Amino acid sequence: MSPFSRRDLFRTSAAAATVAAGAGLLPATAAATTATSDAAGRPAASVRVVTWNIYKGGHGIGAGNLPHALDQLVELRPDIYLAVETYGSGEAIREALSRGAGHGRYTGVQITDRPAGKDNLWIFTHLPVAHVYPKPAGGTHITDFNLGGIRVRLADGQQLNAFVTWINYTDPWVGYLIDENAAGVRAGLTPRHTAEQVVAADQRQTAQLREIVDRHLPAMLAGNTDPLVIGGDLNTVPAEDWSATWAAAPNHLGTSYPLTATKVVTDAGFVDTFRAAHPDAGAVEGRTWSPLPTERLITPQRIDMIFARGPVAVEGAQVVDQRMRRHGPGTFYSDHAAVLADLRLSR
Repeated sequence: MSPFSRRDLFRTSAAAATVAAGAGLLPATAAATTATSDAAGRPAASVRVVTWNIYKGGHGIGAGNLPHALDQLVELRPDIYLAVETYGSGEAIREALSRGAGHGRYTGVQITDRPAGKDNLWIFTHLPVAHVYPKPAGGTHITDFNLGGIRVRLADGQQLNAFVTWINYTDPWVGYLIDENAAGVRAGLTPRHTAEQVVAADQRQTAQLREIVDRHLPAMLAGNTDPLVIGGDLNTVPAEDWSATWAAAPNHLGTSYPLTATKVVTDAGFVDTFRAAHPDAGAVEGRTWSPLPTERLITPQRIDMIFARGPVAVEGAQVVDQRMRRHGPGTFYSDHAAVLADLRLSR
């Protein structure tokens, strides 16, 4: 089955944490069902969201890597997969999930409206797709290379908005500046970069996330108040994790920074689902950059995230950055770890 594009669908027309009040498109119209669980045995209001930058369409690690990456993705059994760097592998992903994830047929919605090989963002789901949102319009920083979304219907009839995002990498990169400072502290030296320089390296990400939160999500949703998740590769670290609260965390080496990018998101009422499930940033770092041995940093670089807003409980979250045992030794399948969040909607 060919993947759906926007044009196709428009043409056919550690403890659970409760996320505060909903985001704002069309009201839900599907009638609720009486189902109490899905095909995987999860409650009908539960949903597993996965985001994973698979690195050059799964080919970034080398020839023959994509099938192994797909094995890993299938094992995660996502209800919704927010895919970054899909780059020509959309149909292979859809087929693998449909064949092996145990949920039946998946739909692949191509978000980035570009030819194969330049099609960065996709969303894959076995849930009924109730709506595909229009491309982000206007603004300064954001196109469909950076943002797009759909609305799906869960087994109990509730609906969920799911958006995928990719935020630009910057040079100098905030994560490397933080790590270089930590290396200096560990060596007994003065940090190379001031706090102001580190925060300045976070400003492009801040501007892009502010445009998404303040302009594009309200315009695209057009008043819809169903719960919302947004996830992807943000190319920055969580502001809260690097606040003074966690300066004494083992791999922070006494450093902290008043970062602003993800604060834009949490200030808009979103919850960082990984941190909601693992409140102690010192004990559970959740680093996603990078599983590759060439990018092993001192400091925890958690740059891939899933945020939720609305009546949603976070039942669990985890980072996956180790090869499956049956694949034998070697490097992980991407330069990014995968992130999953198990969520439950409440009326």
